[in-house]
Order: sequence, then C-alpha cells, then structure tokens
Amino acid sequence: MPLPAPDRATTWVPPVAAIAAASLAVLSAFAPGFFVLVALGFSGGNLSGLEWMLLLVPLALSLGLLIGAALLVRGRSWQVVTVAGAVLGLLVIGGTLFGGWADGALGFGLSVGLFPAAAALLASLPTVRQWVAARRTPS
Repeated sequence: MPLPAPDRATTWVPPVAAIAAASLAVLSAFAPGFFVLVALGFSGGNLSGLEWMLLLVPLALSLGLLIGAALLVRGRSWQVVTVAGAVLGLLVIGGTLFGGWADGALGFGLSVGLFPAAAALLASLPTVRQWVAARRTPS
C-alpha cells in the first residue's frame, strides 16, 4: 500500500522523528564499536574464525546504523536504520536477558539494546516513511 506524499513545501526539512531516530542510531553505533575495539585489544588480534564472526556482526550493525543515519537525514532511506537497529536491539536485549551478557549491569545492558530498538521504531513511523517517499520522488 503506497503512502501518500506530503506537501512538497515541507519535504526538505526532516520530521522530528527522523532526527531523533538518526541521533539514536549514531549513539547506538558507539557501543558495539567500542566493544569491538576492546575485544581486539584484549585478544591481541589472535582470534579464531568464530571469534572474528562475533566481532564482525556488531561492527557491521554499527556501520549500518551510521550509514543509515546519514541516509535517513538526507531522506534517501529509512530501511537501513530500521533493520540495523532492530537486529542490534534484539541481539543485545536477548543476550542481556537470556544470555547473561550484563550480569552486573542489567540497566546498562538494556539501555544499550533499547537505543537501537527505539531508533528502529522511530525510523519506521509513517511520518518518516512519507517524508522519505516524498524526498525520493522526482520533482
């Protein structure tokens, strides 16, 4: 079902939800990036195949959030932030609640997972999708 395009006069300014989603996406990208740097520092670069995979997945999601935030603010795509934020949020929240990732810091673990999930939710709002659709249509 196609979304109706908003008024052409308002298409250059991103909606508040898009700005908030992009801001949360950028903030959310720092936690996995920091995790990758710390893990590489402690390992000394001597990692096996599975350990590299455990580092590359959060790094790819972190880069997806940064690229998606730039695309969202420019009005090119809302899907990148939505997918990367939802996957990262589900992984972190699931790992915190069921995997015991943050045994001593449950609040920190949940907040690290809730930020990308909130970015995904805000980026998928109808107002943001309509604005992106209007920006992508040729004038």
